[in-house]
Amino acid sequence: MTTDSLMRARMRGLVDAVGQLTGAGSIDEVVEIIRRTARRLIGSDGITIILRDEDRCHYVEEDAIRPLWKGQKFPMESCISGLAMVHGDTIVIPDITVDARVPQHLYAETFVKSMVMVPVRVDDPLGAIGAYWSEAFEPSADTIETLEMLARAAAAAFENARLVQSLSRALSDAEQARDELRHRVKNSFTAAQALAVLSIPPAYSRTLTNRLAALARAHELIDQKLAREASISLNDLVEAELAAYRNEIESRIHIEGPRIILESGQAIALGLVLNELATNALKHGALSSRSGCVGVEWRVEQHHLMIEWRESDGPEVRAAVIESFGSRLLKRLVEGQLRGTLHRTLERRGVTCSIALPLIQESLPVA
Repeated sequence: MTTDSLMRARMRGLVDAVGQLTGAGSIDEVVEIIRRTARRLIGSDGITIILRDEDRCHYVEEDAIRPLWKGQKFPMESCISGLAMVHGDTIVIPDITVDARVPQHLYAETFVKSMVMVPVRVDDPLGAIGAYWSEAFEPSADTIETLEMLARAAAAAFENARLVQSLSRALSDAEQARDELRHRVKNSFTAAQALAVLSIPPAYSRTLTNRLAALARAHELIDQKLAREASISLNDLVEAELAAYRNEIESRIHIEGPRIILESGQAIALGLVLNELATNALKHGALSSRSGCVGVEWRVEQHHLMIEWRESDGPEVRAAVIESFGSRLLKRLVEGQLRGTLHRTLERRGVTCSIALPLIQESLPVA
């Protein structure tokens, strides 16, 4: 094969290797791609892949005519790969027997007579790739450049793989935390019901436990529906959030509006808004008396969801309620997370809250 043909074949192999590294999804996959391609690219008798493990060099993989150091770890200062990483520079050794940097006792039982060690990432190296030959000779500039190009591609691939692993781990932790939170919430509802039965006379505890059970069912419905479908209808969301407040009087809660599907992010934030409005109404407003009523109506105007929460026939609400912590939370939810507007007004027998939210295409009314 001529020199030009060899160069073209080497470049094709390098392009193929870089393409494979670009699609690698894990550190192990990156290591395997280097193991499978590096030796063929440069025509060496062996290669090693080394990863930095704090102040040690970990020889994680190799492909060679005879075994080298796979699985072993050495102090950074006692091996050539460590020197390449410390200085962030390629080391070329045409004859290891005459180079004082080489730890001769580590090479005595190997076939290695010459080598090139390339750091993986020049700034703050995270590993190295070593190439070895069974005869003493000086590798060409093209061979060294090919190995350096492979190392640069490997550096990007390692970073991508580590990012993917970090994100996967974070997602797994988040899912575990969500499951733990779900379990704790469910236990809290159960404990509250048990305490109500034990601590409150039966005539009063029945109403409280019914409301706690309704809250638990609402929480479970919303959680399961969003986990299964990643969306929920606005009607289902409102019904679930307010079911616990209907009590024995079905007509005290009035809900009306077109069928609109909300994606999970919108639904969670809007569910918190409805829960906060209902809680405030229970503490200070229409739901704190048996005669009070709440109406929730919505419509769509120019790609905006218009929601009106109206309380009536309840006790007189003091203006200080508007400035409560709950009101500040509502403002952050509506204006911050939902990118909408919130307007609350006090009327003689209740609070009116008007909310306008921009709707994404998927949330427009459905038949």
